[in-house]
Amino acid sequence: MGLSSSTPTPATAPASHLPVVKNQPINTARPIRVIVIGAGISGIAFAYKAKSLSNFSYTIYEKNPDIGGTWYESRYPGCSCDIPAHSYSYPWVSNPEWSQVYVGAVEIWNFYRAQAKEYGVYEHAKFEHRVVAAEWDEQRGVWKVQVEDLKTGKVVEDEAEVVLNCAGVLNKWKWPEIEGLHKFAGALAHTGNYPQDLDLTGKSVAVIGAGSSAIQVVPAIQPVVKKLFNFARSPTWIAPQFVGRLAPDGRKTVYSEDQKRRFREDPEYLKQYRREVDHELNSRFPNFYKGSPQQKASREVVEKSMRERLAKMDPVLREKLIPEFDVGCRRVTPGEGYLEALQEENVEIVRTGIKEITADAVITSDGQSYPVDVIITATGYDTSYVPAFKMTGRNKVDLGERWAKTGAEAYFTCAVPDMPNYFMVVGPNTPISNGSLMPSIEAQVDFALSFMDKIQHQGVKSVVVSNQATTEFNDYKDAVMETLTFSGDCNSWYKGGQRDGRIVGPWFGSVNHFLESVKSPRYQDFEFEYLEKNRFAYLGNGLSVRDVKKEELGWYIRA
Repeated sequence: MGLSSSTPTPATAPASHLPVVKNQPINTARPIRVIVIGAGISGIAFAYKAKSLSNFSYTIYEKNPDIGGTWYESRYPGCSCDIPAHSYSYPWVSNPEWSQVYVGAVEIWNFYRAQAKEYGVYEHAKFEHRVVAAEWDEQRGVWKVQVEDLKTGKVVEDEAEVVLNCAGVLNKWKWPEIEGLHKFAGALAHTGNYPQDLDLTGKSVAVIGAGSSAIQVVPAIQPVVKKLFNFARSPTWIAPQFVGRLAPDGRKTVYSEDQKRRFREDPEYLKQYRREVDHELNSRFPNFYKGSPQQKASREVVEKSMRERLAKMDPVLREKLIPEFDVGCRRVTPGEGYLEALQEENVEIVRTGIKEITADAVITSDGQSYPVDVIITATGYDTSYVPAFKMTGRNKVDLGERWAKTGAEAYFTCAVPDMPNYFMVVGPNTPISNGSLMPSIEAQVDFALSFMDKIQHQGVKSVVVSNQATTEFNDYKDAVMETLTFSGDCNSWYKGGQRDGRIVGPWFGSVNHFLESVKSPRYQDFEFEYLEKNRFAYLGNGLSVRDVKKEELGWYIRA
């Protein structure tokens, strides 16, 4: 039976209004380039994880002559990891050969050099190349990146669809702002760039600072120096070893050959051992809730330990070394040997602020002079998270200028408004003091890779997090921080070195809280732009790659 003239016919859009069909299978991966900044632990992790990508290329720019980042630069006396080494390995790789529970910087560096070689980092890295500027090209959808060859001084331009900043926070060490510091005639060193040939034997040495680096340096050099002055203006909590029950001999606890043999021969045993270590590390987070029973118990344990270890010290001075602020307001450090070293005859702790430094002495604000041959500044890094290079994003927004005014404001540590196709690993509010860092590094790399996948397979030209989502995230983060000791009454690098600054250091929850928060990115918080006028052009010509390659087409049958 035919259609009558009164029967409506389906409306059809004129062909000229239809999008052009892309003659390719769905999800065809377009070629993209990625520029990675930094060949430290995060950059090495990207090289491993990037094996899941296809039809892409990447270059890692590293300012140092070799991989390792902080572990390449900070090989000062006594430098070691303050958590067990088996927790300081990537979640996907174990190392049955760790020599002891808490290993030194050189052993850590050598381990990650081996991983870098296995993952192909050396084939993709350009060493002694420092990124000096990055500018977003809106029309082309690429980052134009200026890179300085530190050996020649020549600056070249590279470009990529995506920039991944793996420089972290401990990458810009800085001298303390002390009058006359660089007029000192003796040897001057910073723990963040420590000279390996500096001989301290028989010297009078000043160590400026009382953070994690100073706490490791002081006991390491005390036995060899003639006189040691530790200038420590503020007290800090010195905790017992993290997961100390697995280290009966403290930081000197070594793994026997029998233990290492079992680690090698029984991977399941090693995996369970590593899980036990991380479980204990991660279970500490409730200690950071203000006024909680766990916080009170933590303070009792740490305070009792400090008093016992300072038993030989003058009681008046001892009380000045016990902080009044909550445990966790500053980075808690398990400084084995530090408190004991302060009580040795050749060591003097100086709590008066420094006024100036002359050619041969440190002068404190009370006029006291401390003659020294060597000054070691253990005064940390620029922890503002402002990139060490000029970064100009969409609408000519300068990230450094913005963060200098607002403080570091990121979205789930990984993304920033007005910076399209830009992602960070160990950005602001990463779980740096919340437990094991390694799974968080992997989660952040995976977060960035999920967007790279969309850029490659779904015709995305650019993706950027919205200002509103970032503002709301940071407001909520700040609200939770008020319940935690990180926001306590102390000066801390967590707060940009201020007493009441915005917290840009740790995450506002446990490690597992962080992992759950980023495992399924909230794409609705991002603004996408597409290469084609029709965002669905990636659907292609109606075929899948399986169809084209004539692969198994009934793969979905499971029973």
